Amino acid sequence: MEQLLEIKTIPMSLEMKINRARFEIATADATFEMSKTKGGLQMQMKPTRLRIDTVEARYSAGIKSAMRSIEDFAKKGVQAGYKAVSTYAREGNLMLDINIMDNPIPEIAMKKFISDVSFNLGFSPSVGPDISWDTGGISMSFAMDKLNFDWNIERPQINFIPGSIEFIINEYPNVEIKYVGTPIFVPPSSNPDYKEIDTLV
Repeated sequence: MEQLLEIKTIPMSLEMKINRARFEIATADATFEMSKTKGGLQMQMKPTRLRIDTVEARYSAGIKSAMRSIEDFAKKGVQAGYKAVSTYAREGNLMLDINIMDNPIPEIAMKKFISDVSFNLGFSPSVGPDISWDTGGISMSFAMDKLNFDWNIERPQINFIPGSIEFIINEYPNVEIKYVGTPIFVPPSSNPDYKEIDTLV
């Protein structure tokens, strides 16, 4: 009898890979950054300052502001009042002195005449201006260029890698069925290779 089927079994293919535990040292290269600080020349100059105050000089020359004039008039009025009171008191004392045998009126008149005589001589202005000044100066500072280095050095690091087992499946199990027989024709006469059997023999 002719074999019709061919059955082929393919087993599973496995690969086992063992990775041992190990230590790794990770190191980094030393790096540095360089920067430049630019220097230069700095110069500062302070000019001389002159201050002239002519307030008192103008005041002595008769040039006054309205507020200063009012203040001076008030002071002169107070002084005139004090002077008049003292004069009246002195003259009253002379008039009331019972020990004076002569007439005191001519003496009082002579003192008034002498005290009222004023020639009003003077220089204008009588006060000079107030002059002050600040001395100037110059200061210089020079700085050279500078190079700055920033080093970055890291310590080595040790990494532990644990062991592992890997299973790699290269091929899964399989069953192959192959039909190796000839086709069966129904009816048999439909087979191209059919040969009729001679029944007479």
